[in-house]
Amino acid sequence: MADFDFKVPTSQAEYEEMKKMIRAEISDNDLDNIVGGNDDLKDKIDMIWTCPFCGAVVNCKFVQDAAKHMTKCPNNPYKK
Repeated sequence: MADFDFKVPTSQAEYEEMKKMIRAEISDNDLDNIVGGNDDLKDKIDMIWTCPFCGAVVNCKFVQDAAKHMTKCPNNPYKK
C-alpha cells in the first residue's frame, strides 16, 4: 500500500472538506505561482516562437509566453 490514502469525494461535503485541506497546505506564494502570478520572472528573453499546432507566431518576451499561448491554442491536442 502507498504512503498516502486518497479517497475520491463522493459528496459535495466531502469535496469541500478536501478543498479546505488542500488549500491549507498550499502557501499563498505557491498559489500565486500556480495561477500565473509569476509574470515578473527575471528570465526575460527576446525570441520569436512559432506554435507547432496552429502556426501562430508569438514574440516571446518572458519564458512563459509560449506556455500561455498553448492554453489558448485552438489546435492544442492536449487541451480538451
